[in-house]
Amino acid sequence: MASFAVVPAAPVLLPGIDELETERIAGLRNDIETVLSSHEQWALPLDELPVLAGLGGWGIDRGIDTRTGQLLTGEAWVHAVDALTEEERGSCETAHPAIGVVLLHAHATAVRIGPVGTSEHLLIPIDLSAAASEDAPLAPVDGAREFDESVAHALKVGDATTLSRAAAKAPNVHADLALLESALPHLGTGSWEFETAFDETVHEVRSLCGRGSR
Repeated sequence: MASFAVVPAAPVLLPGIDELETERIAGLRNDIETVLSSHEQWALPLDELPVLAGLGGWGIDRGIDTRTGQLLTGEAWVHAVDALTEEERGSCETAHPAIGVVLLHAHATAVRIGPVGTSEHLLIPIDLSAAASEDAPLAPVDGAREFDESVAHALKVGDATTLSRAAAKAPNVHADLALLESALPHLGTGSWEFETAFDETVHEVRSLCGRGSR
């Protein structure tokens, strides 16, 4: 049976990013890796992957060469970026930042991630609102907390209509559901079953991870 997984797109849940990481956060990362480990291959809701995908946008020299699956860090990452053609560089710079995050999770879990068509199992990274509380990373936005709740509930009950509407409103509350929006046509029009791995706040941002069947 085809399945899908929803994982947080935040790089803070990767190892070695947060110097003040707690055991709870490490446990959430283990939950993400457990979900990913349920299949050897996943597909992102994209037609193609950039040549390199990593954390360069956050100023961190770490990423994956998608041609080989090799992890690149430090000088190796810098040299790989320098070697990109102009076309490759443009593709990397415009690629969704969540691609690098989930590829790094996948590398740590020894699973593979490709574009649509490489697996029947779909991987969907999301960012819920960064403005849902007084202490959130961005200034609070009215309705952001309710937005997060509606998205989480819709995922858990298989409400694609609500998710489609939410994706269009996501930028207004500083959320990112672009890859979820791309995934919805592949999930079909009926409802689905969803098992939550965790639904917790990480640095004042609601973070959701789980696996569904469709």
